[in-house]
Amino acid sequence: MTSACSTTKKIWVSAILAIVIIGALTAFAYTSEQNALRDATLQGMKSTVSVMATQVNASDIAGLRPGDEMSPAYLSVARHLETMRSMDDHILNAYILKVNPDKTATFLVDDLYPLDPQGSAKIGEVSTAPDQAEIFAALSGPTASKQPYTTKYGSFMSAYAPIDDSVNDSSGNTVAVLAIDMSAKDYNDATSKGGLIILSGIISMIIAVGAIFFGTTGRRDTEKKAE
Repeated sequence: MTSACSTTKKIWVSAILAIVIIGALTAFAYTSEQNALRDATLQGMKSTVSVMATQVNASDIAGLRPGDEMSPAYLSVARHLETMRSMDDHILNAYILKVNPDKTATFLVDDLYPLDPQGSAKIGEVSTAPDQAEIFAALSGPTASKQPYTTKYGSFMSAYAPIDDSVNDSSGNTVAVLAIDMSAKDYNDATSKGGLIILSGIISMIIAVGAIFFGTTGRRDTEKKAE
């Protein structure tokens, strides 16, 4: 009786250890996969916005003032942004922000404005995205949101890059920041593809625990027959 109890206890201890070990390995693999997908997605967004920013001529936005949304100069820049971002189906919106001395950001051009004036930002509208630190940092180089955020326009992940004062002969002065948005849903879909890892971990746990129980039971039956 004592031997049987001891054996049962060992079986349960072995099963629990197997579950803990496999669970830990699965969690590590899942986290690593999530981080890799997140880094790849954000790096792709930063690369895209960086290239797009080099194609924006600072002189085209220098004279824009509130009320110029339907002016030829504004429409030309908006169409240019729309053409560039339409090359990537994941980009919903491209827009230019002016960073003010108090580190707030205001809109200069929203590429959606010509098509949807009511659902787009006007010149001078203050950005309510929580990415103020990232937008300010983008004056020096490409940045991206730390996590999805929500404004009155929707839920997004964004990337930012500096627009220099001259495309061909830069003096190193950044006059504005170009931003692109990916929907939070697309971002979550792109960075949440670790379901197979979790499923594999669960299956591995079942197999391991089953092997422990059935293996031990089979051994005990064999020992009894031998007696």
